[in-house]
Amino acid sequence: MVIDTLTTLTTSTGIPLVGGAVIGLGVGYLLKKIAKLAIIALGAIVLFLKLLEYHKWINVNWATVEDQTQSMMTNATHTLTQVTQQMGHEIPIGMGLVGFLPGMAAGFLKDDG
Repeated sequence: MVIDTLTTLTTSTGIPLVGGAVIGLGVGYLLKKIAKLAIIALGAIVLFLKLLEYHKWINVNWATVEDQTQSMMTNATHTLTQVTQQMGHEIPIGMGLVGFLPGMAAGFLKDDG
């Protein structure tokens, strides 16, 4: 009786919790790498544009670039809000999610060494 209860508790709680944590760790680490790559790529693009502008090969209207970037970010935020509102009613809250969130935070904050 005790062994059956322990086995049921382990399979219904422990496996989703540990599985969620492991998956969250991987997702967090991947998000960190993607964010770093995106920041480096955007910085390289801005640096390249500044170099071309310095050599007078192009003329960049930075006010327009700023306005367009702000518009794109507003649109992306609006779209993300709509998607999360639609998904909000369909996300199961369970032991997998309880393990996933700390795992994702640990993966994102993991020191690369």
